[in-house]
Amino acid sequence: MSSINYLHLLSQYETHRVAIQSLVGSIISSFATINLLDDFSAQRDELAHLAKAYPFVELMYSLDAQGVQILDTAYSPNVSERNRRRLGQGSDRSHRPYFVAARDLADAITVTDPYLSSATQLPAISAVHRFLNSDGSVLGYLVLNINLQKMVAYLNGDRLRHRFHPVFQAVYSIIGGLLLVVAVVLLGSALIQLVQLMGGDFNVVTQSFGVVVLITLGLAIFDLGKTILEEEVFVHKDIHHHGSTRRTITRFMSAILIAVSIESLLLMFKSLLGESSQLLYAVWMLLASVALLIGLGIYLKLSKDG
Repeated sequence: MSSINYLHLLSQYETHRVAIQSLVGSIISSFATINLLDDFSAQRDELAHLAKAYPFVELMYSLDAQGVQILDTAYSPNVSERNRRRLGQGSDRSHRPYFVAARDLADAITVTDPYLSSATQLPAISAVHRFLNSDGSVLGYLVLNINLQKMVAYLNGDRLRHRFHPVFQAVYSIIGGLLLVVAVVLLGSALIQLVQLMGGDFNVVTQSFGVVVLITLGLAIFDLGKTILEEEVFVHKDIHHHGSTRRTITRFMSAILIAVSIESLLLMFKSLLGESSQLLYAVWMLLASVALLIGLGIYLKLSKDG
């Protein structure tokens, strides 16, 4: 299945950095209390409550002043068992970017830049609330881990589409696979006709055109099926980024242009061999391919400038 385009994900974060950090900071400030530092049940209950409203929240844990985890990690119900790390109570987090940022900054609440989570091995951001004693010394840190991909999808309003995405991928896989099977059948038929042509008394010129037609159709259908699989199954497609749509349209139109151009050339060759009635159709097909090419060029120019 498709993998996530993390470069584009990070680009989206950079575009909306201020809004995302403000939102995450407001979330942790709304519930963080000092009793959560050493109460695992309270952490788990609070995280379960948060996960209902914010599905991108994944885990919560607390650290002492030296960056050592005080309790086990509390996980959101949205995090599967296979994505839950083994490290927990007593783990040294003093080298992690969120602890370094929270320790060195003056603000009580720190929201980190994206980093690779050691729990899920996926891009994440963390909100850290630092608690101080009355004398100003650090009492501990409360860390809230957030899945960056899920948060961006939530802010884009893509939660429902993201849920049905595997179904769409399965349907596109079937369609693309069937098109590839049709292409193989056509190419197989072309091969059979070619073998018969080489060993029989058929009209070589007429039968050769039939073989070329089958090969051309097989090429066009194969390229169409390959494009569907690559664009909709193997490669992550972001519908909010015009570059994805631009790439898909370009590839589909290119496949159509190749097929139409080859067919028009075949008709033109037939007209030169005596079938003069095919010449007009060949000219119209060539004009259609030129019009498609011009239209594609205009679209690429306008979409690039936009």
